Amino acid sequence: MNIPYDTHLHELELLCKDFVSVDKIVIPRDPNGLVRGYAFVYLKDAKEVQTLIDFVDGRHIRQRQIRAKNSLGASQLAISKE
Repeated sequence: MNIPYDTHLHELELLCKDFVSVDKIVIPRDPNGLVRGYAFVYLKDAKEVQTLIDFVDGRHIRQRQIRAKNSLGASQLAISKE
C-alpha cells in the first residue's frame, strides 16, 4: 500500500475489520521512526486473504492509492507502494 507516511494502525484496522478477522497489523518504520510506506496485515484465517486483497487493492487512504498482495504465506497480506 502506498500508505501516507503518517498512517496510524487504526486507519488500517478500520479499512480491513469489516471484511476479515485481523490478527495484527505491522507498519514498518525506518531508524528515525518514519513509516516506510507499506504495512503487513496478518489474518486469523488464511482463507480470507484474497477477500481482503480484492477489497483493498485500488482503494485510497487520504488520496494515496493502495496496492495489496499476498506476501510470505497464506495468512499475511502486504500492502505496499507497488
